[in-house]
Amino acid sequence: MPQTTAIDGTGPVLVRVVSDGTAGMRLQALALAESLQRARPDWKCDEFTITPHPLTRAMPRLAAWLPSMPLYGSTPPGRGTGRETGRATGGLAGGRAGVPGAASLSRRPHAGRYPDIMITCGRRMAGFALAMRRRARADGKPMQIVQLQDPRLPPAMFDALVVPRHDRARGANVLVTTGSLNRLTLDSIKSAMMALPSRWLTTTRHTAVAVMIGGDNRRYRITPEMADGMADRLARFAAGAKATLMIMASRRTPDGLVERLCANLPAGGAMLPQKGEPNVYPGVLGLAQAVIVTSDSVNMASEAAITGKPVLIAPWQSATDTNPSGEAGRIRAFHDHMFAGSHTAPMAGTIPNGSFERLDEMAGLTEELLTLLGR
Repeated sequence: MPQTTAIDGTGPVLVRVVSDGTAGMRLQALALAESLQRARPDWKCDEFTITPHPLTRAMPRLAAWLPSMPLYGSTPPGRGTGRETGRATGGLAGGRAGVPGAASLSRRPHAGRYPDIMITCGRRMAGFALAMRRRARADGKPMQIVQLQDPRLPPAMFDALVVPRHDRARGANVLVTTGSLNRLTLDSIKSAMMALPSRWLTTTRHTAVAVMIGGDNRRYRITPEMADGMADRLARFAAGAKATLMIMASRRTPDGLVERLCANLPAGGAMLPQKGEPNVYPGVLGLAQAVIVTSDSVNMASEAAITGKPVLIAPWQSATDTNPSGEAGRIRAFHDHMFAGSHTAPMAGTIPNGSFERLDEMAGLTEELLTLLGR
């Protein structure tokens, strides 16, 4: 039977998301926590944002066995006023921004304040998770840790790893996904679409295509030449598909890029979010007949693929027949897997006629994880 109470018997199972506030990492961890709570509605969840200590980041193997390993570093400017912040709630299923309510996590948690399951994401958080579990177990709390993305450590050091197919980690406790984890569902997209301001609903009278724009990343910055090339591709697509483009910027989109991308479109050829509007992104996915995603974003491509609509990848860099995304390394491998699975296709001159396979891995992944954790 599913385990509904904490291992110490003091209450319901507590799942804790801990991140350093990096948006892409945090949202994936929250997505998994929310999915766990959908499967186990009586479980509790909370979330904390911390800055891992440099030693914990640099020496995660040592953190796995040294109880006195420091946990917290100083907070970078602009991240907050404290070393760690916390949010707690009976459920995480609120808005995209996070969970309501507030709580505080003491600098060195006391026995009994550890979660039953801790979820972290990214290499920089792996050492913190290992150090926290070491302290928890020293205090008699058999806390489990679930690490998202390849920490480049032996998988056996964790209770479970969840990695995308383009990461290398494999093992008996490694669960592999095609896309990144995300918080969207068909129901949430439909609800968001119905709540859109009325001006967006006018797009249903003709072909409307959502365009998800990424931006600068660790691999490259968007140059004026790259922006102009993307603007030309989008203008040719809009003319060929006779489509209005609903353009959504992301956190990484440089200032002025959206305006540059719209420069070659005819008057009225683009719709943009307006100041004061709620987040229209999920609803626009529901309205669109197709979705264009720039090649730099794994997360947005994964989210768009939930819809089962045509998802078209627009390259920033030179693309070839053998590398239609124009990307390299792990990001290219991700796109190649998505193309092969018919979840996405390279952007061409119009919306393709073929069918697309919907990618929705969260429910199946969650059941596998619960089995792996014995819950």
